[in-house]
Amino acid sequence: MAALAAAGWVGLGLWLWAAGEAAGRLVRGRWPGLDPGRAPGLALAVLGRPSRPGSAWPAGARPLVPGAVALYATAATMALAAAALVLGARTVLHRASEALALTRRRGGGARSWRRWTPEPPAAAGWGGRADVAALVVDRPVAARLTLGRCGRALLAAEPRQSVLVVGPTQTQKTTGFAVPALLEWEGPVLATSVKTDLLRDTIAWRESTGRVWVLDPTASTGLPGSGWSPLASCRTWVGAQRMASWLCGGAVRRDGLTDGEFWYATAAKLLAPLFLAAATSGRTMADVVRWLDAQEEREPALALEAAGIEEAALAAEASWGREPRQRSSVYTTAEMALAAFADPRVAALTARPEIDPAQLLDGGRHTLYLCAPSHEQERLQPLFATVVRQVVTTAFELASAGAGPLEPPLLVVLDEAAHVAPLADLDGLAATAAGHGIQLVSVWQDLAQLEARYGSRAATVVNNHRAKVVLSGVSDPATLEHVSRLLGEEELFSASTTVDAAGARSTTESPSLRRLAPADALRRIPPGEAVLVYGHLPPVHLRLRPWFREAELSRRARAGAVVRDDGKGRGWRPHSL
Repeated sequence: MAALAAAGWVGLGLWLWAAGEAAGRLVRGRWPGLDPGRAPGLALAVLGRPSRPGSAWPAGARPLVPGAVALYATAATMALAAAALVLGARTVLHRASEALALTRRRGGGARSWRRWTPEPPAAAGWGGRADVAALVVDRPVAARLTLGRCGRALLAAEPRQSVLVVGPTQTQKTTGFAVPALLEWEGPVLATSVKTDLLRDTIAWRESTGRVWVLDPTASTGLPGSGWSPLASCRTWVGAQRMASWLCGGAVRRDGLTDGEFWYATAAKLLAPLFLAAATSGRTMADVVRWLDAQEEREPALALEAAGIEEAALAAEASWGREPRQRSSVYTTAEMALAAFADPRVAALTARPEIDPAQLLDGGRHTLYLCAPSHEQERLQPLFATVVRQVVTTAFELASAGAGPLEPPLLVVLDEAAHVAPLADLDGLAATAAGHGIQLVSVWQDLAQLEARYGSRAATVVNNHRAKVVLSGVSDPATLEHVSRLLGEEELFSASTTVDAAGARSTTESPSLRRLAPADALRRIPPGEAVLVYGHLPPVHLRLRPWFREAELSRRARAGAVVRDDGKGRGWRPHSL
């Protein structure tokens, strides 16, 4: 007990000594300089004259010690600070002890403590500018696709990240998304469209930055079109095989027929040697169509003999030598794949091939438009899908040869992706496009189109697009349910009040989960607005940028396009809606 009393007395002395020294430094600007070994005697002197604590210091140091108020205030502050430190240390140690005990109860131990699993993510909620800071840009940036605005912040996808847009017609998909993308993109562009709006609102500006080709087999735009022929890349056996595979793959119907792919594969085996024969003998697609209609063998056989490629000749003989019923089915399937080339207008375009993917991707800001009206989409699908595949493959090859992504990147906008140019491997393209220098944008009316086209792979197609933009007016239940579940659930608290027999009231709060955006709320997204789901980031409200409401976009759309000849002696102006 005596030892404890002595220790307490020494502690009191040191505390008063420290307070006096600190108070002198703070008030007088100098340390009084008393030896701490005299602290016990200092405590006795201060307690003897508590109203004049400075008298406890030696005469030479007394002028540096402030009055009682300043000294005791300093002492009290120091005591409170020490108490706070002790309490804080106890709290930290207590929490660490509880966490370690919990880890050990779970079978861990000291090593598990170092691998402590973080808390599960909080309930879902709408994000703001700070939550999507990685997407915020001051102005449109090269190689980044501008998505729209979140509040006043301009958002752009990260470089070359695939974007999926879902929205029915008349939801500003073209004016608020596709047109701005083409007007701002500082590199080559491949764009498909079923309407003339996209072409007419962007072609003048794109022509001012580079070359423009318009593949319009049915003359739906009223503008001079460019020619393209499959035979331009079929002078080698590999090139002919690849072209035949693309055309037949683009013709496959995903309507549940289990043997459809088989017949189109056999049709591709027949077409490949015919393409090679025509390309190496100076013939055209009209000759290939004629060979199919007449089941001609002699002319292509002679051409293949002259080409001297044995593999091609053997493939042709294998197709010609099939038993009659199977041979008839193969020819019928090949005719279906090349149905578009039987159209005299399409045949005329193939006679003057002008579209060359290598020129499109030579480093300039060139543009290739693929245009077809809605009622011609099914017939032209194989043609358009093949052109898109040819351009994308060329981009992949250039990226591989250059040991890096294509620069500047290629923007691929697949408007009405389910109909104009459906790609069989869109899921793979969405996942790998960025690494090869391709900015992919695929546009759909709803997820039902994806289900019909890709079946069980539809979810993979959606998942491989890093950005998902859902526009207004979607009424497909499956789409609304999918997006609603994707956005998650928010946590709400509801209060309930009870009254006991004595009349006492008690209020309790209980948490509950509710969809962040129920299906009906998604259906009622206002026109011109959207929901953006981007990677791991919280969902945000997005506002589109119709080109006619943006000063710079409007200037580009109208520049040089006040009046443009449509090839029929008429003029046109950019659309405003």
